[in-house]
Order: sequence, then structure tokens, then C-alpha cells
Amino acid sequence: MSVHSQDVRLPSGQVTGIALAGGASRRMGRNKALLPIEGMSLIERTVHALDKVSGRVILSTNDPEPYHFLGLECVPDLYVGQGPMAGLHAALKSSRSTWNLVAACDMPYIHERFLQGLLDLANKQDTAEAVIPVVEGRMHPLLAAYRRETAESLERRLIRGQLRMVEWVQELNAVFANEEELAEVTGLDPRRILFNMNTPGDYEAAGGLLNTEE
Repeated sequence: MSVHSQDVRLPSGQVTGIALAGGASRRMGRNKALLPIEGMSLIERTVHALDKVSGRVILSTNDPEPYHFLGLECVPDLYVGQGPMAGLHAALKSSRSTWNLVAACDMPYIHERFLQGLLDLANKQDTAEAVIPVVEGRMHPLLAAYRRETAESLERRLIRGQLRMVEWVQELNAVFANEEELAEVTGLDPRRILFNMNTPGDYEAAGGLLNTEE
């Protein structure tokens, strides 16, 4: 299936984009969402990509002040102090869309074609609750697509203090898209897209690599 097959497209108005900006950035030593690369912060790159394929973009954060410049609705956690699962849960509860694209704000190579590919895979499976990339044997639940209703099972885990996202997504009726399938539907290198920055060394490497991109 080509990513350009129009007959499988979900209208962007039926999709909500969720940018996760709640990380502590301990290893980076500063708020990585605001780090600039080629004149644009990471959070702006994330929001820009989500906006291309979503009718609405919301920001999951408990500290909205640094992000006022984005002009987005900010959604705080309902279960404070429980990590990215709590951020995703609150955003899904705030969503009015069947399908939702979630993206952490530390992926400098995020691209709207990759996001659209996740939606295309979601739309092929009537019963799917999520589309989760799996690259080099590792699941990536923080750049994925989720049905709004998955907030219910997510909340049950938050109440029990079970905070491992990988264990949660394995409970879902999910499409686990491997590297070859992702490359086919997006025309992109999934390993590159899913590269996330955690340390100053990662930031330096990403800045240098981005400068070589078209």
C-alpha cells in the first residue's frame, strides 16, 4: 500500500495531534523541547508535523508557561507524577477524535509523512485500537496512533500504578508495524524518524545531521 493512496486516508479533521512536552529532561540538563535546531525548537518541529495531518493539536504539559508562544491548548495530567502515560491519558480524555497521533517532543527528524503512514495503517484495520512502530525489536509507543477509547484501559493502569507503557500497549488490539512496513507506507527511514534526543551528545549529533538534510 502506498502512502499516497487517497482512498485510505482519514480526513485530518477526524484526527487530533498530541504533543507530549512533560519530560524532566534530566540527562539533557535543560528543557529539550525548547532546544533549537536550524532556527526551530523541537516542540515547534513536533507541532508543525502534527498540524499537517491533524484537525486539532493539543499540548500535554503540566507547565504551560514556556509554551504560550505556540498558541495551543495545554492539557495537564489528571494523574500527576506518573510519567508519559499520564500525559497521554489526559490528552486522550480531552480529545474529540476517534484517532489520535501522539508524538514526544524530542524527535528532531519527525515528519508528517511518517505520521500519515501511521494513520493509513490504522484505517486499514477496522478493529485496531492503536498503531505502534516496532524498529530493531523495540516498541515506540510515544510516536504512535491511538483510538480515544484506549484512555479507559490506560486509566485502569494509572490507578493501579502500573506505569510501563510497553506492557499497556501489549494489552491493546494494536497493529505493531515493523521497520519494513513503515518504510513502505511512509517512504522514510523509520530508524531515523524515531531517533530521540536524551543527552547533549544526542543534541549535537542531531544538529549536525539535520544540517546535511535536504
